[in-house]
Amino acid sequence: MIIILGIVGVIGYLYLSWRTLRENYQEEDIVAFSWVAILLYLVGGRISYGLIHWGLWNSNPGAWLEFWKMGEISLIGASILWVLFTLLIIKDKDWKIWPFFEDSLVSTVWLLLVSALILGNWSIIFALLGASLLTIPMRKKYRSLLWFKSGRKGFLFFWFSICFWLVFAIISRIWWLGGISLLFLGGLFMLAYDKFSK
Repeated sequence: MIIILGIVGVIGYLYLSWRTLRENYQEEDIVAFSWVAILLYLVGGRISYGLIHWGLWNSNPGAWLEFWKMGEISLIGASILWVLFTLLIIKDKDWKIWPFFEDSLVSTVWLLLVSALILGNWSIIFALLGASLLTIPMRKKYRSLLWFKSGRKGFLFFWFSICFWLVFAIISRIWWLGGISLLFLGGLFMLAYDKFSK
């Protein structure tokens, strides 16, 4: 079952990434980005899982490279490496940061949702679903908000991130995590008043 979910997750990510990004970026760049990004996501998740559970694979060092085993990955490590690679590509291709993160939102949420489902992390699953439900109605409305003066793309990325961390903090009862949403709230207001160069 985990293997099937993993295959569906990877294929779904590659398709959604291509589908949502092809209109605003060169198709060959998106295909290359998506393949490398998913590979690094899995590798980062696997290696960070091994570091967190140090000693788990002492008898089998090759297990560090078994990145296809999505039941043994760290979502934090996977996400960090994905973000770092994405920032590198954005800089290399001279893309705009916040619009790209917004355009990547659907495929990224899908990947995280499937990964959390495989890991059985229901707090993250419900936080992702809750944030998605709160974000969908804002897709066509945010440019008409009086306080969002710039109307710039990237709003949905910040809005989703705010909702995710708030919902996750409530569900997990790790209240301090809700403070992370303040960082994205600050980013949202900076975007609203056009304080970002990109």
